[in-house]
Amino acid sequence: MIRQSMSKMWAAFFLSVLLVSTLNFYAVVREPDRVEIENVHEHLSETIKVEGTLISWVRDPYTDGSDRVDLQVEDAPNVVKVRWYDTSDVPPVGSTVIVEGEVVQYNGKIWLNAKGMGAVTEKSGAEVVMMDTTLNDISANATAYQSKVVNLTGYLSDALQPNVTWQSFTLIDNPSYMDSDHRLYVSLQGRVTEWVEAGSKVNLTGWVQWDERNYRWSIVVQSSTIEVTHPAGAKRLSWAVSAETWSYDIGKLVYVEGQYLWTEDGEWIVAPGGENVGIICLIPNLELSVNGTLPENGFSGRLIWSEDRAQICLEMTDEDHVVNPVGILIGDFTSLATIAANPSDWIGKEVNVAGWTTGSVSPDYDKGYLGDGKDYFERSTTLRFQLSGAHAAWIEKGTYLEFYNVTVVWNEAEGRILIEVPLYAVGTVDIPPEPFSWSAGWDAWTWQVNTLVTVNGELNQTDDMQLWIVASGTSHRICLEDDGTAIETGFDEGGNSTGVRVWTGRLIAMDSPGDPGVQLCLAL
Repeated sequence: MIRQSMSKMWAAFFLSVLLVSTLNFYAVVREPDRVEIENVHEHLSETIKVEGTLISWVRDPYTDGSDRVDLQVEDAPNVVKVRWYDTSDVPPVGSTVIVEGEVVQYNGKIWLNAKGMGAVTEKSGAEVVMMDTTLNDISANATAYQSKVVNLTGYLSDALQPNVTWQSFTLIDNPSYMDSDHRLYVSLQGRVTEWVEAGSKVNLTGWVQWDERNYRWSIVVQSSTIEVTHPAGAKRLSWAVSAETWSYDIGKLVYVEGQYLWTEDGEWIVAPGGENVGIICLIPNLELSVNGTLPENGFSGRLIWSEDRAQICLEMTDEDHVVNPVGILIGDFTSLATIAANPSDWIGKEVNVAGWTTGSVSPDYDKGYLGDGKDYFERSTTLRFQLSGAHAAWIEKGTYLEFYNVTVVWNEAEGRILIEVPLYAVGTVDIPPEPFSWSAGWDAWTWQVNTLVTVNGELNQTDDMQLWIVASGTSHRICLEDDGTAIETGFDEGGNSTGVRVWTGRLIAMDSPGDPGVQLCLAL
């Protein structure tokens, strides 16, 4: 009887062990429950699976060398944060992913702790298809690219700072922001390891999204996908513009012409023309300052807002930088003379060229001439060019231009070599407005039409309220298209002329009202 009881006890014991082992095994090998992202908070301390769209990720967010990736997974409008340890390759942003992890709560925040190379996987059959496209194509039909992963090429509007987890910039289709036709806001996830300067040409991959908060299209980009193809150098700042406009270049690598000045109020860079032209505060490199080896003609560094001095300052760097005439360095330039010497060898080829405009180009016209000198006496070669797309403002005579990836073609209609320009940057206007000669005559004046000129004369107003500039002591006159300032400066409070002045504006030819023919006017 005792032996029978012991047998039953042992049988019950082994059965219980078997049941416990079975339950433990099931607990280990069973598939975790699939949970909707909106219900993750109901499963604290449980191991679950979620499915959603990967919208961003950051590797090693605290730069402590850990094998960790932080991800954001979305099942709109709900998002769950994932901390993934012992990782493998991260699926591309925009892909559908399956995440397995433990629901954790700390300080009121909930996330998934995922461990192991297989904890985050791209859903089979839902792989992201990369699309090669352009800013122009997205602009023309953005909705066609919504939630699509695309490869793009463009230029950085702002510098990317190293070791900053979250940054944003605008991807533009021209090295110069003002000359760009298409602009796309970029939300950058992850960090770059070194400075990437504004104006640099880059390739990147990202996920096109409609930004509901800011009512704009944007693209989410992971930093690891950015490839710099043409790094930019230091942007040359011009004293010819108001110093307030330099605020748009804060954070960028720049070059400023001028001389060093020390005062009790600090250290400064003074414009070549003196303090009346311009002055900017300088934060010098200590070694250079101590050794007395500060440059004589100009300074390169990063433009910053100094909290201590409450103003924009140039912070010198400890290395020399390439200085770009218009803010971008994109490769070697081929001289115009080289192309003109053997034009047949260049037809169909892509080159970079630079030079100065021989005349003004209006916003509604896409052709002009590029010369290899600032004016008639300095240039030896001139080539016809055609711009792709519209440009918003006048390109003045004597403007320095850089043309990138132009194609040399034979224009049969004009019987000449033509360079087709897909991309360009506008530099400084290197010649002053030409004086208008009252005695030159119409034949000479036609060469000045549509260009900026200076006119010496006295302001006059006729009974029909038309404004004229009159040559002193003569009956010669040209009409004036006022911008609102002429009457204020040309007449005193009593309505009397303030005398002969120098007027600067654009010389235009227009139909003469009431009279057949054409008359010259100065448009301020």
